[in-house]
Amino acid sequence: MKKKANSMNINKAVKFFAIALIAIISFTSCEDDFSEVGSNIVSNNNFNARLFEKVELDAYSRKINRIQTNRLPGHNLGVFNDPVYGKTTANILTQLSLEQTNPDFGDDAQLDSVILTIPYFATALSQSQEGIEYELDSIFGNDPINFSIYESNYSLRSTDPSNNYETQFYYSDQMDQFESFIETTPLVEVNNFRPSAKEVITYELNDDEIDTIRSSPRLRIALPTEFFQEKIINRSGTALLLSQENFRNYFRGLYFKTDENIQQGLGILLNLNSPSSENQSLENRANIALYYKTTIQDINGEENELRSTYRLSFSPNIVNVYNNEYEELPSEENLYVKGGEGSLAVIDLFTNQQQLDSIRDLNWLVNEANLTFYVEENIVPEGNHEPERLFIYDVKNGRVLDDFVNDISATENGTTSRLNHLGKLSTDKNGNRYYKLRITDYINNIINKDSTNTRLAVVASQNVNIASQINVEVEDEENIEVAPSSAAISQEGTVLYDTNTPNNTKRLKLNIFYTEPE
Repeated sequence: MKKKANSMNINKAVKFFAIALIAIISFTSCEDDFSEVGSNIVSNNNFNARLFEKVELDAYSRKINRIQTNRLPGHNLGVFNDPVYGKTTANILTQLSLEQTNPDFGDDAQLDSVILTIPYFATALSQSQEGIEYELDSIFGNDPINFSIYESNYSLRSTDPSNNYETQFYYSDQMDQFESFIETTPLVEVNNFRPSAKEVITYELNDDEIDTIRSSPRLRIALPTEFFQEKIINRSGTALLLSQENFRNYFRGLYFKTDENIQQGLGILLNLNSPSSENQSLENRANIALYYKTTIQDINGEENELRSTYRLSFSPNIVNVYNNEYEELPSEENLYVKGGEGSLAVIDLFTNQQQLDSIRDLNWLVNEANLTFYVEENIVPEGNHEPERLFIYDVKNGRVLDDFVNDISATENGTTSRLNHLGKLSTDKNGNRYYKLRITDYINNIINKDSTNTRLAVVASQNVNIASQINVEVEDEENIEVAPSSAAISQEGTVLYDTNTPNNTKRLKLNIFYTEPE
């Protein structure tokens, strides 16, 4: 019994020494900085404020082999050339839906024109008598592109018969598969295209009056009337247009194909998910409008021309596919983070369990905890190709952190929302670029509520409000199965310093600002 008591005393001494050592290190590591930072945390003399930046952690990059690209909030088209990751070409395959099944276009209906309209993502900057000035939110690159639109014969499905009719998933690496089903001749070719940020003004006939409609910036293309006359108008009254299922089996969709021979070009994020309905304003529509006319007789037997519009919407399945020059990580050094079919960073915190147990015994009150990622500026030159935002999430449970949910800075604008948790690309006083991700709630739960310490992942994000999870396949990481859908629509990339860089100032650290009762 005496030996057992001695053993217990030794264990207590070791544990006390470990706790004391952490406290000494934390004070020493921040003595120069803390007088400025800590004074803003607490003013109570019964507390000692500290910064601890010696948490043992690991970080590394992994290539994304494929990522789910159906059920996305936006879809990319074009060419984006990154100085680090090379060129990415993005194409789109989409189904179409009838505005109304079993339509009656009248006798001898003839198409006047067919107009494809797809809004861009844009922000209104100002309004005057001349109209609204806009800024396009999601344009990557500056040079014009060429693209074509083809009829597709590939049958997209909403459910997967090989998986008990669960939701069907489509992925970024299916370009060759989809292109083997398109017609040889395009419906239309668009050359030297560059999107415009100008307000779009259109005119529509309404009860013999002409309405002027002002809309946000959008892609507008005239499609061949002969094709849609035969494909849609002349099929009125047949079983082909009797139901949506019949129609989609008959007309299986359109394929938007970018000319890959363009080296620079630009990428556009298109809003094909806009509803198409007579009850919605044109401002909210992504559609193909069929403008047609018929001849009717009035009560006096005189013939009159009647003009009408019928629309097709882009639904229910829309899929992005990518062709990347980026096939493997450039290096095992640093952290490589790129959107789309790119790469992500994996973060393992508290890799020393004894260190974590010792911190827990200290009963710290965590005032702030953050990960600061510095850009490797020798590799990534400053420019408009970097992602403005990074997104961090729990890869084990496939969900956002509590900091995401509790962020009071959340707004409807996903490009400026949740700045407390997911800081924008910033520059410090020495001109160094960095991202600061605050994970205070997550760390506080681990230290004070014994929450499970799980691995985190960091991805590039186009819109941090989009947190819905999609499937992802990551090289050498079977346990990473999901990513936020905003990562799939982002095409930008960056390179960040990891935990092993000799540059202590820019090394990735977990900074914990805490208070502790005396």
